[in-house]
Amino acid sequence: MKSSLLRSGFSLIEVVLAIGIVSFALLAVVGLLPVGMKSTQNAREQAAAANVLNSIANALRSAETSDGINFSNSFADKIVAYKIQGGISTVDWSNLDLNGQTNSTSPRLKAYLVITPPLNSTSTGEALISIAWPAQNPNMKWVGSEWTNAQGHLTTRIHFFPGQ
Repeated sequence: MKSSLLRSGFSLIEVVLAIGIVSFALLAVVGLLPVGMKSTQNAREQAAAANVLNSIANALRSAETSDGINFSNSFADKIVAYKIQGGISTVDWSNLDLNGQTNSTSPRLKAYLVITPPLNSTSTGEALISIAWPAQNPNMKWVGSEWTNAQGHLTTRIHFFPGQ
């Protein structure tokens, strides 16, 4: 006499199929991790660039002047100095970390500052500040008045009067 007992459980084919579907879904999630990490890093570098840009702008705004002609201040180990009729001054930082300090071992940001002095004591001067990232990119350069081959950059201009 044959027993007609029904066996409960999953067959081997059903288990293999379920494992295949789960592994396919996990593979898709793991594939998105580098994109998320890159977005997080880009956001962190953009926030740091905004802070460094603000720090350079504040350093320019608080530049000391004793005679209305000579301005000087320092930021990230470089002295920013110019005279009213001394011509255009440029400062290039190619090795800033995310805190705005010079760091030649692991640079993250590059900054470029162009100061156009006023023509006389009643005209305005201008400073162009631009920060770009990532600094590790050897093809990223400041050309003319913009960055080439940069993943991202922030730029601002400051107008100032020499006597104020």
